[in-house]
Amino acid sequence: MNRFSNLFLFVCLIFFSTNCYFNPILQKYVFAETSEENSLSLGLTLLGLTQQSPFALSLTGQIRNKDGSAVPSAELTVVSRSNELDGLDTTVTTDDAGRFFIRLASGTTTFAVKNDGSPYFTFTLSINSPGDIQVTEIKDNYESVEVSSFFVYEEGNQPSFFELTYSEPFHNRIEPTSPNNFYFEFSEEPQFPEFGQEATWLSQNIIISPALSITDYYTEGSSFSINVSGYSSQTTTYTISLGAGILGSVTGLPLTPRTIIFTCVSPCTNQ
Repeated sequence: MNRFSNLFLFVCLIFFSTNCYFNPILQKYVFAETSEENSLSLGLTLLGLTQQSPFALSLTGQIRNKDGSAVPSAELTVVSRSNELDGLDTTVTTDDAGRFFIRLASGTTTFAVKNDGSPYFTFTLSINSPGDIQVTEIKDNYESVEVSSFFVYEEGNQPSFFELTYSEPFHNRIEPTSPNNFYFEFSEEPQFPEFGQEATWLSQNIIISPALSITDYYTEGSSFSINVSGYSSQTTTYTISLGAGILGSVTGLPLTPRTIIFTCVSPCTNQ
């Protein structure tokens, strides 16, 4: 009987020791409840671990004016930033396609932009991660401007782009009459389709919504134009989407996708 009691006691001790965290008796006397002060300390510690240290990245973006045209030779100067790191750029200038390339730190950076030597506008860029880059404020501008088309690239390996630099109709324009042709100008001459393939090429790379009829196609250097018809008599907003199937003839690069939006007001007819 004593041997059985000793065995039972031994089994109980093993059970208590291996399940002590869940045992209400041991938990009451051995595992004291976490104090409010300890909880606060733990929370602050975890918060500190999750806060990301400032980092640098190489970034390209593009400036377009109120008509959606690229703004070349614009000068961007950093006037303030939330994080200072070694190797950051202070002043850069846009290329012929309105694109700038710059080394920045995460956090917020505010730029003053000059065009033709005169103040143009200021904007603030927020970088939380390489995939979370956005303009949070644009001000001091007398007309609408666009800062967009951001890409992160490897430092010292500046990428090239094939861009739409100018278009008619203008982006965000309200047209009193229907444009009878669309005109597109690019940063280099596009690869035009072979004879007989024009209609297919246009239908695949220029998407108009609501649909319009394309009747003719003309090329000249780094630009081309198309004749269009079939407008609604009602006030209608049209979207023109140019896709990556349009390639540069020099670089072979696909076009950076671009969308142009314009509204033709009723009765929307040619005059």
